[in-house]
Amino acid sequence: MNNVVVYLVGPPGVGKYTVGKLIADRLSAKLLDNHFWCNPIFEVVEPDGTALPAGVWDRANDVMSAVLETVARFGPAGRNYVFTHAVSDPGGHALDWVIAGQILWVAERRGASLLVVRLACGEEQLRERIAREERRRRFKTTDAGMADSLASLGPFPINHDWILDLDTSGLSAAETADRIETELISRLHA
Repeated sequence: MNNVVVYLVGPPGVGKYTVGKLIADRLSAKLLDNHFWCNPIFEVVEPDGTALPAGVWDRANDVMSAVLETVARFGPAGRNYVFTHAVSDPGGHALDWVIAGQILWVAERRGASLLVVRLACGEEQLRERIAREERRRRFKTTDAGMADSLASLGPFPINHDWILDLDTSGLSAAETADRIETELISRLHA
C-alpha cells in the first residue's frame, strides 16, 4: 500500500496514539500524532494543569499548519501517513474543523487514499485510560472526571466517502489496528 492516509479522530483516551503507532508500523507510515505539533510548544510553557497562557494554542496551530503543508508539498511520493486528532467538544470546536479540513486537504493534495477512522470508547475504560501516568508525560489530558462527557460525544461529524466508526471498548490496540487494516485493504481493493 502506497500513498495512504489514515486519519484517527476521537476523544482523548480512545487509543488514537497507541493504535496509530501500530498502523504506522504495519503501513510503513509516518505517524503524526496531534501531540507532534503541540508538545514542542508545551515543552516551552510547561503546562501544570492550569489554563494555558493566551496565544499558546495559536502557536501550536502555526506548527501544525507548517507540518501539514510540508507533508502536502514535500512529503516523499508514495509515503503513507497516520494522523491523530483529539476532539473534546460535541460536534467539534471550530478549530477541530480547521484541523480536519487541513488533513483532508493534505490527502487530496497528495492524491492519497484517505480512511477516516472515528474512534469512541465507553466511560469506564476512558476513565481508566485517561488517568494513566504515561499520558501526563506526553502532556495529554489526564482528568478522569472528563470520562463521562467524552464517552457521550457522538462521532466527529466529518463528511467523507471512506469512514470507519469503531468503539474501542473491549478491544485491544492490536484488535483495533486489525479492524482498521482490514477496512483499508477492503476499500483499496474494491
